[in-house]
Amino acid sequence: MYTDRLNEQHSLLEEEYFYKKDRELIEKMHEAERKKQELLARTAHYHKCGCCGHDMKETVHDDLQFLQCQHCENVQVSMEMLEVMSQGKKLKNLISELQVRKQAEEEEQKASA
Repeated sequence: MYTDRLNEQHSLLEEEYFYKKDRELIEKMHEAERKKQELLARTAHYHKCGCCGHDMKETVHDDLQFLQCQHCENVQVSMEMLEVMSQGKKLKNLISELQVRKQAEEEEQKASA
């Protein structure tokens, strides 16, 4: 009788131990999956245009780096680059350069049509 109680108590302790271990393992697996999904979500939008979703190409103009959409020509600039551009005439030069490129591309498209 006493041994039966000991066996039951031992069995309950064993079940509790494995239950806790299983919960810990499941929580670790859930955390790993959450991190994986978060990384996939971030990389799915990497170098994609916020307006149209097309690819953005890294462009350099007068030592300034920015991303420009290949479809709608949206421009994405970091705060650091924006500060550098605002210190001189670089911003004006960049805007005029982008406008010239756009006009040239439009003329090319008209000529090929």
